[in-house]
Amino acid sequence: MSLTNKTSLMSIILWSGSLLAADLPQDDANKHMGVASCAASQCHGSATPRDVSAVLQNEYVTWTQDDPHSRAYETLASDASRAIASRLGLSSATSADICLDCHTDNTAAGNRGDKFQVSDGVGCEACHGGSENWLSTHYNTPSVDHAANIAAGLYPTESVADRASLCLSCHLGTDDKFATHRIMAAGHPRLTFELDTFTELWRTAGRQPHYRLDNDYVERKDSGNHSYTWAAGVIAESVHRMQLVKDRVAGDTMFPELGLYDCHACHRSMKIVHWRRLPRHGNAGPGVPFLNDGSLVMVLALARAIDDGLAREFQLALAELHAAGSQDAEALRAAANGVQNLLDTLAARVTPGVIRGRERQILREVLATGAEGNYLDYVSAEQAFMAVQMLVFEIGDTSLADHLDPLGDSLDDDERYRPALFARLLADLGDE
Repeated sequence: MSLTNKTSLMSIILWSGSLLAADLPQDDANKHMGVASCAASQCHGSATPRDVSAVLQNEYVTWTQDDPHSRAYETLASDASRAIASRLGLSSATSADICLDCHTDNTAAGNRGDKFQVSDGVGCEACHGGSENWLSTHYNTPSVDHAANIAAGLYPTESVADRASLCLSCHLGTDDKFATHRIMAAGHPRLTFELDTFTELWRTAGRQPHYRLDNDYVERKDSGNHSYTWAAGVIAESVHRMQLVKDRVAGDTMFPELGLYDCHACHRSMKIVHWRRLPRHGNAGPGVPFLNDGSLVMVLALARAIDDGLAREFQLALAELHAAGSQDAEALRAAANGVQNLLDTLAARVTPGVIRGRERQILREVLATGAEGNYLDYVSAEQAFMAVQMLVFEIGDTSLADHLDPLGDSLDDDERYRPALFARLLADLGDE
């Protein structure tokens, strides 16, 4: 295993102790020079991709035209955002840190260079780190290599673990910034995330991403493949979720942080009994609010493909976690810690070499986990589809790929989700 992937693995293990293994770009000590500092035509502002360097050099244009991150700040000026801010008692979404922390590069005022603009949204340095110390040298290869740029403050997005920390800091949250139940009740959309799928959204939309995953990229940065990125990503998200549960579970308050729970478990019609216990819920009875555990269900399927004994332990730990939801805060924290310990054990087993070549086996386990009834809830079905889509593309079987569109279409509307239809479509795929 390469040094990069060893570092990634260690970062995943370190997440059990804290949400982040290293400072995120927003919190680094380097000055953020602003998107404009990267936009010159000879840097990253070329109108078209170039083949004369290791990078495309049109990254700025791609970001402005195709990347929704470039419009993240603009979203805060919309009518919907103004309404959310008003309900939360904020003077403006465009000035409140609770909004800016994820909708722009909200680094400290003293770390902002002359060309820095909050209105740039989630720009270059929001992901790649303050460029003060590497802006003028990061293109001087081979005299200044990638490791030197990382040492100078460039954030290691090629590392699956570090990229997961970065993305999850907004797409799930940290103890410092989190889309709470109060924020979502005010109108904020439900959050969903899966590392490999969200990394590849540009490709699936037929657009050119702002980097080229070619031999040169792999040689310089040694990025893992899609199946490894997915596996490490669902483990990382699960670790983050358990840490948030431990940090934010009810203490002396009336309710726990409901933003960590499955929205659809409560937001249903009162005229129809929708409650049901899924296999992974153990003996938890009616009225127990179930945590949002979509990524944990994918970890269960992954564990079954790697170590059946560990998978059985993990399923029991999941049942204890959900049962603890009807007990007290300490019981829930203890159960979350038990799940987290097993995630650490699995993380130590997950390497690119272990995952590569097991895609069909993992796909079978994802389908089998659904056949048990574990995708009756929308969030798990959503995660299952993203996993199935990735695995089918990695396997490269066109007969399997034909099933993806109807499977995705069945998830178009979370309020109209039909578990029986989703299960039938998965079964049809499994029959191939």
